[in-house]
Amino acid sequence: MLPPPSTLGLGVSMTVGYGTLYYSFSVLAPEIAGEFGWAQSFVFAIFSAGLLGGAFSAPIVGRLVDRFGARPVLIAGSIAAAAALALMSLIANAWHFAVVTLLAEFVSLAVQYDAGFAALAQRYGQAARSQITVVTLVAGFASTVFWPLIQWLLTMMSWREVYLVLALLNLLIALPVHFLWPSHRPISEAAAGRDGAVDAPAGRSGPHLLLMGVSLSAGGFVLSATGASLLVLLGDAGFTPAVATLTGSLIGPSQVAARLIEYTRRHLISPPVTGLIATGSMFAAFVLLLVAGVLPAVGILLVFAVFFGIGQGLTSIIRGTLPLHYFGTAGYGKITGTLASVRMVLSAAAPFTVIFLNEQVGTPAAIFSLLAMAGLGLLAMIALARLPAGERG
Repeated sequence: MLPPPSTLGLGVSMTVGYGTLYYSFSVLAPEIAGEFGWAQSFVFAIFSAGLLGGAFSAPIVGRLVDRFGARPVLIAGSIAAAAALALMSLIANAWHFAVVTLLAEFVSLAVQYDAGFAALAQRYGQAARSQITVVTLVAGFASTVFWPLIQWLLTMMSWREVYLVLALLNLLIALPVHFLWPSHRPISEAAAGRDGAVDAPAGRSGPHLLLMGVSLSAGGFVLSATGASLLVLLGDAGFTPAVATLTGSLIGPSQVAARLIEYTRRHLISPPVTGLIATGSMFAAFVLLLVAGVLPAVGILLVFAVFFGIGQGLTSIIRGTLPLHYFGTAGYGKITGTLASVRMVLSAAAPFTVIFLNEQVGTPAAIFSLLAMAGLGLLAMIALARLPAGERG
């Protein structure tokens, strides 16, 4: 059965949300730093502060979705995102850059997975697992599309004009999709059981929530740092821009392939098992990247991209499905917002931390910090998967 057009549209809007507000930074940050004469570590420190602002907005976005439904939150998010990107094209000093970056990251969660997953859970109940996977299948091409697109745009226009184009994409593509999203309606029992699943008890299990938070937060650190600094790390490790771009471009198809397999096998693989595959792949990826950083080899780097793509692709899914699996749909926006808030505190520190280590200690040290966090995420997920189901709620 084909996914509903509204779900496919949401995947497109999430692609725009991530491409314009997140993946664009690693390409445009060096251009901004070069024009103003700023160190790259300063630019990424501002980006980290912006991500921290997102940590404060996550619970707010979740509660707004629970209370008013997803549609008005998504609509307001698209308008605010376009405004923030347009303002970025007008910055004249460090203070302007800091304020606008903070604004952009504060509103980003309203047009990215946290709001999108809450919208799907609100509409489909436990059946949202398949819809979440479809959205991530489409949005998995965000880096594949936007990294080359922005680099191509930079050959024809300034970085300021590129930001105006990105603002228009939010207004012309994402905003209409969000206007067409169905209004909130209570989840029926039929919808909740459409995939043969039953809502988990509404109570909160301390150990499950803690381990879930640790694993997702460690994964958030890794994804945030890699998305913002991968091209910089690969360049400093001695790889050419063409090889670095090829590596980044392989991540998207790899994560989409992993999500497609998860979608077709979702009745056979539980969300905790998907979590183990996700965190295990991420750990393996950074073992490979550490080797490639010490002994530059394009082949190893490309295998890293495949494993990282698998880990990133499935991590995005378990962010939505693990809370649904353990806690059900009641208050889903609030739960995922709380988890996102904790995750984004670490995510906020990630770009600056990794770039600082890269500049002050060396690229191997920066990559090792990512490996250590990936290992922490894997250990926490193993512990979560080992907890007996009877402890839920």
